[in-house]
Amino acid sequence: MDSAGYILVIVNLLLGFGVALPVSRRLTVLKGRSGKFTKRYAILIGVYFIECVAFSAGMATDIFSIALAFVWGGILGHLVRRSQFPPRELIKTAFIFSLYTSLPALSFITVPIIVSVFGEWSILTAEAGLRFGIPDFFPWPINTILGFCLVVALVPLVLKTFVTTGIVSLLIRSGRKAKEEESLIRNTI
Repeated sequence: MDSAGYILVIVNLLLGFGVALPVSRRLTVLKGRSGKFTKRYAILIGVYFIECVAFSAGMATDIFSIALAFVWGGILGHLVRRSQFPPRELIKTAFIFSLYTSLPALSFITVPIIVSVFGEWSILTAEAGLRFGIPDFFPWPINTILGFCLVVALVPLVLKTFVTTGIVSLLIRSGRKAKEEESLIRNTI
């Protein structure tokens, strides 16, 4: 592995372990069990590792990374759908969680910086993009290193936040309706 690879690994380790702290605190507050912070932190590190593997496996297409948004949205939505917290807080938590799961893709934004500093390549030319491995059929500015890395990093961010928060929102609504129906049935009996 070259120095760029090591820097990307270090960036992901810092992001994964560092950002997991506030996210796990938020999840712990929502679940109402303060003693489970360490468990939630460990689970978030596992989620981050899975996201890193998915991003590496799908790389330019981000298919695996975006597909995981459906999984995380379903799991998170199922966990919080009958929570006593207001739906707005639960959706905000889902949004924060989806941002956390997007960090492996967002860390790809560091590649143009690494390439320009260590490789001394131009990150704004199509020639350098071609030499970097970007297919020549991409239009400008996506055929540049900077443009390609921005697209690869930002598309999963947008899609993952949309999918994850959307699924959580739908599951919260269905959970609230089921809860209302249960209380209605109990009150009539």
